[in-house]
This record gives sequence, structure tokens and C-alpha cells, in this order.
Amino acid sequence: MSKTRASKSPWFVLSLLACLALVPAAGLSQDWAGLSQQLKERCAKYHAEVKDLSLVMEMKGSTPQGEVTTAMKVFQKGEKSRAELKMQGMPGGGELPPAMADMKIIVIRDGTKTWMISPMTGRMEIPEEQAKQYKNQWHCEDYIPAEADLAGSETVSGRDCYVLVVKDVSSLYARLWIDKQALHPVKTEMKPQDGKTMTVLFSDYKALAGDWRFPYKTEMYQDKTLVSTMVVQSVEVNKGVSDELFDPDKVAVPDRNMMDMMKKTKGEDHPKEQQE
Repeated sequence: MSKTRASKSPWFVLSLLACLALVPAAGLSQDWAGLSQQLKERCAKYHAEVKDLSLVMEMKGSTPQGEVTTAMKVFQKGEKSRAELKMQGMPGGGELPPAMADMKIIVIRDGTKTWMISPMTGRMEIPEEQAKQYKNQWHCEDYIPAEADLAGSETVSGRDCYVLVVKDVSSLYARLWIDKQALHPVKTEMKPQDGKTMTVLFSDYKALAGDWRFPYKTEMYQDKTLVSTMVVQSVEVNKGVSDELFDPDKVAVPDRNMMDMMKKTKGEDHPKEQQE
């Protein structure tokens, strides 16, 4: 395992995590204690009914050079999760260089630890402090604050929402907007980092299984600038996802490094250097 510490999560990983907030439909609640209890009960029911989940998604992200499209597959089973990301085009609409055309990033949570696997990093365990960013929205109970103030109401995207001010010091969130009727998240605001605030909007909710609903569209903003839009293309529930998908040792790491890829991209392929 590489001892190199993982760098700060790229925007597409943050976007991947934001799109996976699962809070099912439920009734009204007039205070935080009642709302919290309802969310916990419904979350337990979700885990009892949804054994595994598979999604196919597409994300379009904005960069100074132009828009980037990334294809994603996501698998969830209990405490385990796996996300596969693959770029489909370069900023500005250009085609990917041959050396990058099959580059894939895989993030696996095996239930206790989180791993990132890619041609750039190899197979690398992510420090637990950073792994919280990957785990936080994989499970609906992680989305429910341990402590929060019910600060009032606000209309977001035409929905009447509870506004929660999160008091957990360990939470990534500062505020949450929860639909009063459906009790699913409509908007989240993360705690500021480096002087900037990340805000996520969830919309286009569709049935997942029974009365459970999932956001088919997720938009992420940095301050007021839209940085990514995630659209779900297909969802499968309870299809018997294999446990092998969540074993990082089962993933073959491409036999190449970033320097090799850069040389191939620039047309500077030197066989002798690659063999050394």
C-alpha cells in the first residue's frame, strides 16, 4: 500500500458523495426531536427493505478550461460501497488522449476502511479523517445530525422545507433543508473550507422501492457558482450485488504510473524508460 496521503478530494468525488443522500418519504414533524425520531425510524426501515443498490450516472463538471463529462457506476450494500468514475471527454469538448481513454478511478468502502484505486495512485488506503467525506452520504443514518436546531421554514425549489442548523462538530454540514411533506433533503450547505461554501441541491425525486425516493438530479455550487450537475440514468434495487465488488484486493491495478501517462499523452513514449 502506498504511504502517500490522499490529496484533497476532487470536485467529482464530492459530487459523487452528494448525490447519494437517501432519506425516505414520511409525515410531518413540528420539532427537531420528533423529526429526528421519524428520520431514524424510516432509515431503519430503509435498511430492512433495500438490501443493495446499483446506479448508473453521468456528471458534467465546470472547469476554467470548459466542461468535463464523467461516467459513474455506484454500488451499495449495507455498510459497503463502491464508486467507479471514468472521464468521457476533455475540457472544451476535446477527445481524451489514448493513454487516458481507459483510466478509471475506483473508491471502495469495505465496511471499515476506504480505498482509492487508480493508475495515478495505485491501491491506496485513505486516512480515516478523509474517509468521512466518502462515507457520509452513503447511508441515511449518517445524514441525520446527532444534534440540530430546527431554525424555521424556507421554500426551496418550490418545496416547503424545515431549516436545520447542524450542531455536530464532527459533521460536514452546517445547514440542511428537509422537505416538510416528503422528509427528503432538498438542499444542504457544507461547512466552509478555505473560505468557500459548498451547497448542494437535490431534485427530480423518483420512486426507488416502495415509498422510498431518490434524487435523479443533484447540483453542486461553490459559493454561487455551479460546479457540477449529476443525473441518474438508471437504478436497480435488490439485485444481489456480489461482496467481491467491495474487496479492494480484487481490483487489478493498471501497470503504469502518472509519468508514463503524461509521456503518452504528449507523444513522448520511451520504451526503455518504461521498462526500467
